[in-house]
Amino acid sequence: MRARWWRRVGVGLATTAAVAWLVRARRALVRAALIRVAVLAEDVLRVGQIALLRVFRRSTTPLLIPFVGHGSPQRVQLGARAVLGRPEARAVRLPVTDCGVLAPARGPVREPTRRSRRSILRTSLARFLTVEVAGAAVTARTPGAVVTVRSDRDGYVGAVVTDPGLSPGWHDVELDLADGATVRTPVLVVSPDVQLGLVSDVDDTIVETGLTRGLEFLRITLLTEVTDRAPLPGAAALYRALVSRPGEAGLPVFYLSTSPWNLHEMLLEFIALRGFPFGPLLLTDWGPGRGNLFRIGAREHKLGLIRRILAEHPGLALLLVGDTGQLDPEIYAAAAREHPGRIRAIYARRTGALNAHRAAEVDALAAVTTAAGVPMLAVDDSVEIAEHAASLGLLDAEQVDEVRRQTHLDGLARASWPVEVVHPRNPVARGARRAGKGH
Repeated sequence: MRARWWRRVGVGLATTAAVAWLVRARRALVRAALIRVAVLAEDVLRVGQIALLRVFRRSTTPLLIPFVGHGSPQRVQLGARAVLGRPEARAVRLPVTDCGVLAPARGPVREPTRRSRRSILRTSLARFLTVEVAGAAVTARTPGAVVTVRSDRDGYVGAVVTDPGLSPGWHDVELDLADGATVRTPVLVVSPDVQLGLVSDVDDTIVETGLTRGLEFLRITLLTEVTDRAPLPGAAALYRALVSRPGEAGLPVFYLSTSPWNLHEMLLEFIALRGFPFGPLLLTDWGPGRGNLFRIGAREHKLGLIRRILAEHPGLALLLVGDTGQLDPEIYAAAAREHPGRIRAIYARRTGALNAHRAAEVDALAAVTTAAGVPMLAVDDSVEIAEHAASLGLLDAEQVDEVRRQTHLDGLARASWPVEVVHPRNPVARGARRAGKGH
């Protein structure tokens, strides 16, 4: 009887496992089919776009939009996108002169000009209404090597150059299209002697984008001039202080975001205009393909990039800065678990829409991560980060005072900002501040 009972249990468990596997397999097949249909639809749309360009006698000459490259003296990664579209889709070109690891914080500043919303919308849409060029041959030329690659179906160009012959610091590298068009892209070569780097989220960490609030994100992205975008108070001063080390050329900064590559040059212009340290922007592709219906998930994208940065620079430890709006705390905590000796500290800015449940989750995660040996803090402003970084020996008192001063000035400036992003009041943060005042 007992043997028969165990057989029934075994059959039941096997049946349940088989049904679960079939359900997962069916979902995977349906997902793969949807992605395939979406890819085919995108290809058909692209053919139609090219036909319209020819009908209206618009230029069908490929345009190469370069991305900021990065790497080590042994290997650098270069990126770009081959597209058809209007040249005004690109932002102001930011030339980089070599200043060691820390590039110039400010680029050419445009005088603010008032434009109609229609004009702003037209320029914003031009960044997205481009036609990607697949199979375009692009040649990367460095002092030590010449590499030729072809763009993928979405127009992306990814070139890995081994032994590029580039010393640590910033360099301009030449990218050539097969038709003769040439662009130059800045490349950061990180010295193997540098021991600390900064990895920062972008959306709602250095600039308010409303990425987690759909309609707000669309309004800010499509109807706001780059000169009118609001930086987080004190963030630029904080980052300059963190990467400017006495006696060193400066620390590398990597900006991670799930924003689309279409916003790459606009975000670079914002970084330059607002005085943030220059650094590679590592974004995502929005659209079907690469196993995703819309885009790669935030966890897969950011954690994968952190792993890659740590692998490429084995002597580098990282400071991680993000916000509570997405999964930055969970992603950064996972990185700390995987690389406990390589993550120096984690800071998560509390967003305005933070609720009590999410606040409790982040605080609990911060406590566990800190107990495991990696300091992790949820903070309300740049001053809290500066003060804690000073306790780790990363900033001195004068630098903290400068961050405090700039945070105050930026807060005053926001009152007269042309476009202000208004968040609901954060009762969790407000209560924490009151509690702090009571001690």
